[in-house]
Amino acid sequence: MTAPVVIKLGGSLLSDPRDGRLMRWCERLTGAWAGRAIVVPGGGPFADAVRAAQADWRFSDDVAHRMALRAMDQCGLMLSDLCPDLPAVQDIDALVAVCESGRTPVWLPALHLDRNADMPRDWNVTSDSIAVWLGSHLGSTRVVLVKSCALPEGDLTVLATRGIVDDHLPVIAAKCRLRIEIVTADSTAALR
Repeated sequence: MTAPVVIKLGGSLLSDPRDGRLMRWCERLTGAWAGRAIVVPGGGPFADAVRAAQADWRFSDDVAHRMALRAMDQCGLMLSDLCPDLPAVQDIDALVAVCESGRTPVWLPALHLDRNADMPRDWNVTSDSIAVWLGSHLGSTRVVLVKSCALPEGDLTVLATRGIVDDHLPVIAAKCRLRIEIVTADSTAALR
C-alpha cells in the first residue's frame, strides 16, 4: 500500500456548523476516500483560546505550542465524535494500520509532538507545518491543506506573508519531497 494522503482540515472550518463544509469533508473522507487518507485537525477555537490566554498571561511560546497541540487534539476528538467513522488515533505508528483496515484516522498529535524538537515551538508552526511534517514522516507523496478562506495566487512564501499558511511551512516544504496542495473548503477537486 502506498502511504496515505495527509489532509489537514483547518480549524476555521469549525467556525459555523450550519455551513456544512466540515461535515461534507468528513463524508468524503469516510466514503470513497476511506482508508486512503489521514486527517490532521487544526486547532480552531481551542487554539484561539490559547492565543488569547497567552496575550493575557504572557506565558512562554513553548507552553503555548504545547497547549496548541492539545487544541488540535480537542478538535480531533470532536471530529471523531461527530463522525465515528473517523477514529481518533494518538499513536503515530498506528495511523497506516488504521488506513489499511479501510478507515480514515484523525491524528491527535500532542502525545507524539509534545517534546519534539524537529520544528520551532512557537506560533510560526501550526497544523499546516505539522501536517507536512507528518506526511514526510510517513513517506506520503501528497499533503492537502483545506482552508476556509479565499486563496490568493502565490507560492508558499507569499501565502505565509499573507497569513494563509504558517510561517514555517515554506521552510519545511523545501526540505520535504512531497506535493503540497492548498484548497478551499468548498473544493471537491482535491480528493480526485
